Amino acid sequence: MEPTILKRADHNVSRKNISSAAVKVLYRLKDEGYTAYLAGGGVRDLLLDRNPKDFDVATNATPEQIRRMFRNCRLVGRRFRLAHVLFRGEVIETSTFRAPVPDDDTVYCENIFKTGEAGMVMRDNIFGTPEEDALRRDFTINALFYNIADFSVIDYAGGLDDLKKKVVRVIGDPDKRFAEDPVRMIRAARFAGSLGFSIEESALQSICRNKEKLAHAAPSRMYEEVQKLFFCGHARDVFSWLEKTDLLHPMFHDFSHWIDEDKARHDWVIQTLEQMDRWRKAGLRVHPALLFALIFGEYHEYCTKELIDAGMSDHDAARHAVQHHLRGMCDNVRVPKVVIYQVCDIMVNQLRFQRTRGRRPSRFIQSRGFLDAFLYFKFSSKAHQRDLELLDFWTGLRQNTKQKPAEKSAESTLEEQECSPSQAEPTAE
Repeated sequence: MEPTILKRADHNVSRKNISSAAVKVLYRLKDEGYTAYLAGGGVRDLLLDRNPKDFDVATNATPEQIRRMFRNCRLVGRRFRLAHVLFRGEVIETSTFRAPVPDDDTVYCENIFKTGEAGMVMRDNIFGTPEEDALRRDFTINALFYNIADFSVIDYAGGLDDLKKKVVRVIGDPDKRFAEDPVRMIRAARFAGSLGFSIEESALQSICRNKEKLAHAAPSRMYEEVQKLFFCGHARDVFSWLEKTDLLHPMFHDFSHWIDEDKARHDWVIQTLEQMDRWRKAGLRVHPALLFALIFGEYHEYCTKELIDAGMSDHDAARHAVQHHLRGMCDNVRVPKVVIYQVCDIMVNQLRFQRTRGRRPSRFIQSRGFLDAFLYFKFSSKAHQRDLELLDFWTGLRQNTKQKPAEKSAESTLEEQECSPSQAEPTAE
């Protein structure tokens, strides 16, 4: 297939918008005689005048050759061997061009190529050409290359046209591609929501047919994808696509059915996601525990009330409700134990806001978990218009209490733009 090639004068991708680390990797590979392309989402975002979150490189050098070339390199991955070239504060993921999924059974072996249940690819270490690699990628808009040798953009899959049409289109047969990697269905929803694109009709119908195959995806990978969904800055729009494709049910089975029963519950989730987007636009990123506490907060409160009505103490009920839900969810989305414990602390600490006498408030406000608990309390109070007098009390006490320097510096000057200073992810993009 002859690719579509845009010469430097015909596109807006510039080296000055590519990280210096990625440029170094590209030029080093080129100078050593290898083909070196900036690949995937980085090229897509640059063409859309967006700031890429990361820059990936594709090359015909093997992982071992890349490791010998860069002293600051380590090889990672079992499904597909990758080279991570490490720079201060940045990792440039460098992959070798991949070949198509083989039809010949002779290549199926433990270390080269292997499939699991329902055709999902478990090993994929067969190398190929740039064209083969492009056509192995998930969506046309992610199959674009930027050639450092002549500064051209190369398109083997029709991604340039789909960028103009604002459509997410699967490369190849959607049913087969989603069977190979079910997480691609979630990625389709994320790209559509975050880019303001539509999902091509055959792909959309395929997601609706194949959504239950998410059960075959690795739970640890699902946890990473969930964070990307809700930390992308367009969580509200992404959630809308998760609803349209009905992906919420296989991802969060009990919770999704619970919010379907009552519009007010659904509204809580929407308000939470809108808050996440406001934080993101303010340059802040909330750590996973506060994310899960906010999204599932009303569900955890509901479960807690049921346990209290059954005779359990307030403290035990709050902790049990969180642990029972999040540990049960680990079959699909493996939430780390430390995050589960932190969500428990946030919810249990809600009880302490009712105690305003004596020295308890001053001790609580100086405790390590106070800020996370306060952010949840503030959000839930305003969302439900409840405990507003208590909120005024704690807000005033907090303003009058000497805060730690780290806490002061982490707070945004915008209304509602607050983030945990001790556990938040880096705010620099």
